[in-house]
Amino acid sequence: MLAYLLDLPDHPLIIFLTLSVGGVALFFLLAGLSYLYFFVLRKGRFHPGYEADPAENRSAIKWSIIGIVGNAVLIAPIHYYVATGHSQIYYSVADMGWGYLILSVIMMFVLTETCIYWIHRALHHRLLYNPLHRIHHQYQKPTSFVGLAFNPFDSFLQGLPHHISAFLFPLNIWVYLVSLSVVYVWAVMIHDRVSFVRWGLVNNTGRHTLHHWYYDYNYGQYTTIWDRLCGTHKSPFEGCEEVPEGVLRTAWLAEESSAAGTPVEAGT
Repeated sequence: MLAYLLDLPDHPLIIFLTLSVGGVALFFLLAGLSYLYFFVLRKGRFHPGYEADPAENRSAIKWSIIGIVGNAVLIAPIHYYVATGHSQIYYSVADMGWGYLILSVIMMFVLTETCIYWIHRALHHRLLYNPLHRIHHQYQKPTSFVGLAFNPFDSFLQGLPHHISAFLFPLNIWVYLVSLSVVYVWAVMIHDRVSFVRWGLVNNTGRHTLHHWYYDYNYGQYTTIWDRLCGTHKSPFEGCEEVPEGVLRTAWLAEESSAAGTPVEAGT
């Protein structure tokens, strides 16, 4: 589909190369800038105790490239079917109207939030964890480079609900592409150990850091709704004594702790 928008031929190989080259380039741009800012240039504010592990960073980058290219192999057929008119993707907002477009965003959000929670939780089952998900969890103290470090089949399964949406109900092309882009950016953001969002319904970076540390909490995509319903939610400010100092970090922590003591997160 990206190849289609770039006016390239709808050939599976072209789609694969576009997804691979574009995905790897975007990874180095997003993860590289994030790591440079939070872990190098502003390390004193955000991660004062951080010590770089070059071997671990190389490992995360290697698995990110493997994950991106492998995932491109798996999703290229889906993009091909979308590009050749075999999905319910439509191109003009006028075809369905703004009201339906907003409704489709809500439907896609509900579908992906629900499916990804249960897919992610299933990936922690012993039958799937070692062959698929263990690679991502070898990084107990995540950095920006870890966001896309997956076994390709793992990342494919977790992204599949976004693609399925295009076949279940009419979906505007830009809703589809923006959703895929936001997931990409979000994956990097929730691994940089810096939380900018305090609202307790958001599965922010602090919560995902706890997921890497404890393994069995905070499976959600963007929200904590399913985690709260199913008893798998854990707040970064409650009962996290086992987590080493400096692993959990929030954008407001340094300012509030010096001005008003320990910060309290709203909505937890």
